[in-house]
Amino acid sequence: MLSAMPKPSPRFHGVWQLDPSTLDYQFGRPGRRAIYTIRPLPEGLEFTLDADDADGVPMHHVYGGALDGVDYPIAGRPMTLSMDCLDERTVESVLRKDGVVLDRWTRTLEPDGNTMVIRQHGIKPDGQIFTNSGVYRRVSEK
Repeated sequence: MLSAMPKPSPRFHGVWQLDPSTLDYQFGRPGRRAIYTIRPLPEGLEFTLDADDADGVPMHHVYGGALDGVDYPIAGRPMTLSMDCLDERTVESVLRKDGVVLDRWTRTLEPDGNTMVIRQHGIKPDGQIFTNSGVYRRVSEK
């Protein structure tokens, strides 16, 4: 008998702001701004990121999809994204190009429901491997 895939807690939904004092970032600058908005989709989740990149340039990304671990093409880019619910408190996203993992994010909701830890592992365009993490605080449930 197959067990049902875990679903993330609806407590993930809302707007989350990075506490810059918690950023453990291997490159870039301190004090980075990052805000995630997480919304439910019929088949999974949508993540919107409004942030400054490592050079301080503003960026805006929207991505999402089903929580089933299947790779979905990213429109206009030669990459795919998969999302998987590891348990009700942890969602993993994996970005691939030509089958090679470029980035892997885990978002873990802490027991208080108002704190989320995001950990990222990836490869920069020059081939350098990096990791970073940060603590995000909920600023809105919408």
